[in-house]
Amino acid sequence: MAAGTRGRAVMQLAGDVMHNFFTGYCQEAMPTSAEREAIRQKNQLDVIQLILEHVVGPGDFFSSDERAEFAAEAYAAWGACEGCLAAKRKGITPGVPFAQYNHDEIDHVYVADGPFRDIAHAIVNHQQMLDKPFFDSVLQRIEEYRTKNKAAGDEYGPDEYNAMAIELATVAALCSGVRAFFGASGLPCPELPEKPRVCQPAHFKSVFNYASGPLNTNMAIAWGPFLYASQLREDVATRPDFDKTTWMFATADDSAPTSKASASPLTCMDFLRFANVMYFPVEDATRFFKVPGEDRHLTRGQLEIAAAVYTRTKSCGY
Repeated sequence: MAAGTRGRAVMQLAGDVMHNFFTGYCQEAMPTSAEREAIRQKNQLDVIQLILEHVVGPGDFFSSDERAEFAAEAYAAWGACEGCLAAKRKGITPGVPFAQYNHDEIDHVYVADGPFRDIAHAIVNHQQMLDKPFFDSVLQRIEEYRTKNKAAGDEYGPDEYNAMAIELATVAALCSGVRAFFGASGLPCPELPEKPRVCQPAHFKSVFNYASGPLNTNMAIAWGPFLYASQLREDVATRPDFDKTTWMFATADDSAPTSKASASPLTCMDFLRFANVMYFPVEDATRFFKVPGEDRHLTRGQLEIAAAVYTRTKSCGY
């Protein structure tokens, strides 16, 4: 089903591009209706509220206290940390690895005392610097933290540390995405919700708690790990807070940008929810690609240009 929907969307997109190329046709902008815009804004705000509740709650491998601390740092740092802004103006000291520079030389303005607070700043404010050595440094930091704070029964391996790194990156991405939405819309940005009064543990202890096999890596595409859609265990896919159809579509192909968050599936689902209301629901892709559109301001050509530019400038190897 997911592959069929994806195929129809790709064929329609390719057909439109070819038609426009040979005919010179340019779709005129069509304003959306005030009613439709109000509905869409409500949908966006409802999902944002849910996401903010989730980033301060228990995650795949991090407890509610750990995630709330990290989310608070990422949420506050986006576009606002004077240290990050000064570092961008000054430039990085030549020969110094970015992970070291970010940790030791940037005078970050912190709001929490979490063990990964500098990493939160790096992800939300220095995405263009996130390379494989930086990712490897995150893995090392996580392993050191888990070893130092090891609880009875905790036995983590490379896959678990990789999934934890992806979880942190996705939480930071969600925080920056929400901040960017309110910055662009002009709507008042809400505060993060309060974390649970009693710390809630992570949902998983092992990748095999949610996957039928180990994580995968395709170095020809990216150096971060991912989970194939079919690897997800059925007891996770049928959770009431999990949308299996959306998951199958977004993770069916390891070249899909959304697959890069799949190593931490519950956090990935929030990422997919955000994408659904900000762009279009994956199960509704073929309707969304209809020309002319009835519920958007941008023309198809403008949408394709925006998507291409965003993908090129915001992509990273995670």
